[in-house]
Amino acid sequence: MAAPFNSHEGLVPEIREETEERIRATQTTQTEKATLCRQTMTATTFRVRPAQPQDCPEILRLIKELAAYGNSPDAVKLTLLDLLKDGFGDHPFYYCLIAEVPDDAELTGTLTVGFAMYYFTYDPWIGKLLYLEDFYVMEPFRGLGIGSEILKKLSQIAITNRCSCMNFLVVIWNQTSTEYYTRRGALDLTTREGWHLFRFERKELLKMANED
Repeated sequence: MAAPFNSHEGLVPEIREETEERIRATQTTQTEKATLCRQTMTATTFRVRPAQPQDCPEILRLIKELAAYGNSPDAVKLTLLDLLKDGFGDHPFYYCLIAEVPDDAELTGTLTVGFAMYYFTYDPWIGKLLYLEDFYVMEPFRGLGIGSEILKKLSQIAITNRCSCMNFLVVIWNQTSTEYYTRRGALDLTTREGWHLFRFERKELLKMANED
């Protein structure tokens, strides 16, 4: 899992200098790089590692790319500073793995092509579990085993932390992902147990918090 990062002082100014225009420009550039890198890649030239604070811009880029893939390009309200504070402080709210490949355009550089964001929660019936919040690999790099390697590392993390299971959501129209996870042995609890996912938005939380 990601190493704790106890001081934001050295990185926050850099994070604050990142503008939305730069993020969009980076997203376009990285997509172009991805196409070039994929042409020369083999299945052994990627690696999956825990994210570090300096990876936050790339994590946000992939979050936005995933949101666009899910037909919600404007849904991401998270900022780079949010990612930094929430994931790399004394008490992180999330952990993250990233997948990267050599960047052919920069001899000593790498290109981040996938990520998995997760955290630990607790089920009163079965105890500790790992919750996989986001899991994404850029389209040009699918089929190389990157997704399988991320799932392998997540499974190792879950077992090491004595988790009973790993839970996650799949949007109902994404039949490809549903079939993929089913082949890997995942259980569809919507079908099997009939659960509904509910949410209280911030407005309702504030209302309930101030009830007499």
